[in-house]
Amino acid sequence: MKLINKKRHIYRRLVKAVILVLFIMICIDNVTIHTTYTRVQIDDLPESFNDFRIVQVSDLHNNVYGINQSVLMDKIKACEPDIIVVTGDLIDRNTADVDNAMMFISRAVKIAPVYYVSGNHESGVPEKYIELVRRMTEAGVDVLQNESVTIFDDDDYIVIGGIADPAFDWYNPDVAIVDREIKQAFANVEEGKVKILLSHRPELIKTYSENDLDLVLTGHAHGGQVRLPFIGPLFSPSQGLFPKYTSGLYYEGRTAMYVSRGIGNGIAPLRFNDGPELAVIIIERAAD
Repeated sequence: MKLINKKRHIYRRLVKAVILVLFIMICIDNVTIHTTYTRVQIDDLPESFNDFRIVQVSDLHNNVYGINQSVLMDKIKACEPDIIVVTGDLIDRNTADVDNAMMFISRAVKIAPVYYVSGNHESGVPEKYIELVRRMTEAGVDVLQNESVTIFDDDDYIVIGGIADPAFDWYNPDVAIVDREIKQAFANVEEGKVKILLSHRPELIKTYSENDLDLVLTGHAHGGQVRLPFIGPLFSPSQGLFPKYTSGLYYEGRTAMYVSRGIGNGIAPLRFNDGPELAVIIIERAAD
């Protein structure tokens, strides 16, 4: 009898040890930024933009990595970006810390040109968002609100467009809002030119494809927050249970869409099998 009780005691201690180790691993994974590299082929990409490197920061949610964001900034520098894009939820509606956001922005603009679009969290704190836009613009960030900019390399160029998150408009369906915003952003772009869109929402991939975009960079889904083996992501905002577009590269027609898992956490405090991501997108000319 004593032997049986002793074995049970050992098993319980073993189970507790396994749970503790698993919890520690999850905690470490939640504060470790995972840098990913993805190459995307684009038809008719100008030769001078071959291997053009885009570093994507999405869904920071006021999270801080290191003193004055030193850990995050060191990782971005190591990626040697041509540009840095921020695809929404830079601030969190629950904290709305603009100073925190600017701590990242003020250092990012010293590394490479920065382009920003809003997310749904910015829409929840309109006064803070206005302050954030003002301060980012003063720092040299291109804040893209249903507009586009041209990036030149000698006589070659590509066009980067950005749209406001549809959460700013409570009165119309997301599809109609985003379709209108895309058309406004690229209204003056010559047909056949490479068009890259920054947008917060991945679930609208069909609308992106219908507008004949080459590449769309999105976030919002947080990778599904919890990713179970053999099952996949459990939940994401705007997609609900078992979401389809949560992480990595997707195609709809000729349009490529990359979904960043994001760097920060939203309402849920922990991720599982879904560490924070710093995404590096390298565009290259498609083979003839």
